[in-house]
Amino acid sequence: MPETPLGAFLRARRARLVPADAGLPTAGHRRTPGLRREEVAARAGISADYYARLEQGRQRVPTGPVLDGLAEALQLAGPERAYLHRLAARHGRPAPPPAEPPALPATTLALLDTLDAAPAFVTGPTFDLLAWNRPAALLMAGPERRPPHERNLLWQVFCCPYRDRSQGNVAADGSIGADLVASLRAHHADRPRDRALLALVHRLSADSPVFAALWDHHRAAPPRPGRLHVRHPDLAADVLDYTVLPLPEEGRHVFAFLAPPDSPTRHAFAAARHAGPGPRPGAAPDPASGRTPV
Repeated sequence: MPETPLGAFLRARRARLVPADAGLPTAGHRRTPGLRREEVAARAGISADYYARLEQGRQRVPTGPVLDGLAEALQLAGPERAYLHRLAARHGRPAPPPAEPPALPATTLALLDTLDAAPAFVTGPTFDLLAWNRPAALLMAGPERRPPHERNLLWQVFCCPYRDRSQGNVAADGSIGADLVASLRAHHADRPRDRALLALVHRLSADSPVFAALWDHHRAAPPRPGRLHVRHPDLAADVLDYTVLPLPEEGRHVFAFLAPPDSPTRHAFAAARHAGPGPRPGAAPDPASGRTPV
């Protein structure tokens, strides 16, 4: 049977637990990392055969109480518990056809314009850059000059030429890269067969072994505030705190990056704001390619 998203998630989360985490004895040889199937099944209150069929994609959609038992057995946090339920709801069902995304509201562009001393941009469900203000254009070295596949926050973090100088952005826990991958996983639950999404994952995995490893962790969570490590020839800051604001349209967020008050970097962003027009929506590709320092 082909691997299913539900089975892959259960197997990945089982492999990340150690017996001590589950209150089990640690003595004896184990051929594989993590808990055994029968141990998870016992903790979830189901048979080992039933659990094996779930991992192998041979079992129909489990009931809510079974999913709650699995969430407890695998020690899933709130967002990952919700992700498990969403995966099960989609198990065996065709993905809905992609909908035409709505245009960015004028109020969203106005919000970007008001952040005159902070780089800010809007991302879609797969973290394509949909619009940005002038400070963000400075931070990302002119995203309008690059081809469409590079106007993506995941590409910026994992695949840009400067990524090796910013390893703090791709740490396995607590980094912007790990959080973005977890958010992409959460989106994947509703579209496990979305060709564009799968193509993005394939391209990023081929270009970045770090992305591929984080994707295989199967962590799922919404975007959250954090820190961006910066290597930029025109900015003095090494680290920028950022916040994430969800927008009413599904899967869209505003990322805003905050430089310390009265710092040279804050003044550089303010100068960039007054050097050109207001917020710029995602533009058509230009043959010229700009640098990507972050």
